[in-house]
Amino acid sequence: MASIIEASAALRKRKNLKRGINFTLMVVGESGSGRSTFVNTLCGQQVVDVSTSIMLPTDRSTQIDLQLREETVELEDDEGVKIQLNIIDTPGFGDSLDNSQSFNVVSDYIRHQYDEILLEESRVRRNPRFKDGRVHCCLYLINPTGHGLKETDVEFMKTLGPLVNVIPVISKADSLTPAELKLNKKLIMEDIDYYHLPIYNFPFEENDISDEDYETNMYLRSLVPFSVIGSNEVYDLGDGAMIRGRQYPWGTLDVEDSSLSDFVVLRNTLLISHLHDLKDYTHEILYERYRTEALSGETSSQRANGNSSTAYADSPVASGKSFQHAETDSLNSSKQASANQDTYLAREEQIRLEEERLRAFEERVQQELLMKRQELLQREQELREIEERIEREARIKEESGDLE
Repeated sequence: MASIIEASAALRKRKNLKRGINFTLMVVGESGSGRSTFVNTLCGQQVVDVSTSIMLPTDRSTQIDLQLREETVELEDDEGVKIQLNIIDTPGFGDSLDNSQSFNVVSDYIRHQYDEILLEESRVRRNPRFKDGRVHCCLYLINPTGHGLKETDVEFMKTLGPLVNVIPVISKADSLTPAELKLNKKLIMEDIDYYHLPIYNFPFEENDISDEDYETNMYLRSLVPFSVIGSNEVYDLGDGAMIRGRQYPWGTLDVEDSSLSDFVVLRNTLLISHLHDLKDYTHEILYERYRTEALSGETSSQRANGNSSTAYADSPVASGKSFQHAETDSLNSSKQASANQDTYLAREEQIRLEEERLRAFEERVQQELLMKRQELLQREQELREIEERIEREARIKEESGDLE
């Protein structure tokens, strides 16, 4: 019996390896933050085209809206494990003076994937080929300014943190000296703690974790925000040694050098060590929370009461709390009144969008129920016809028996 169980387990493992693991990664960053280069470096191949043009938010003629672009790459490790990596790229993010609409596009996409799962779970007969499109991780690229987080960074993480696993990443880390990079990490973490931003900080159960996993998670926590360097070029160092790096007058930099960036650690975290942890946290925590709110109707009421993550009146930014080294004493009453008016309009617009989204979800559910009701009625009719046919055949046999 034990050998049969082991053989069955080995067969399931081979099937899983052949089928592959689906993992969806969203990469968000302003134009010029190295978003496309990072994606190509992560996959080790040319996945997305690298744009050399940077959209200017003050140039109305060249301003573009945020677009979501999806790419699928199949990766395979040394053990033969295949990963279907679905990458959601966000060209156009941060190109406007007001990026609240970009936040809505990203959050609506994530909510839509949750709605699809919720709708599929409510069906009587589920689709065996249904594709789970939930975003398991969102890498938010931060420009290496050396001054902590900007207002856009704070609002994005505050808006998306309750919906997806947000991991902050400092891009183009080679533009900072080691001392500047260390200070930048410190300032960013201080902002994250000050504004209580809900990032993915590698959670674990203290009572149910091994010493090795505990040390690993604590080490990863110490690296947040990760600093990365990307490159689209591969160089030959001689003797057949090929590296993906960046070339400077003083030499060639290897992007996979752990002493220079956290790229290798981040890649192994996403695709190896914490791949299943990110998926489990998405399903068991984030989705279950969203499902509870959607079914109980708390999502709309919370936004109506001003508890939405995009309600600027309750955020530190609109409440007058300053970023590091920012002065707020210069705000006068007229600006405060204007800010309150903008906050009210933004809240009303958010409530309207949420109501439309829930209305569309209810319509889809009603359509599904109507289809299932029609299907049940049709099956009942078929059963009645079968019963009538059986009764007719029985009567015919009885009549024929009486005649004999």
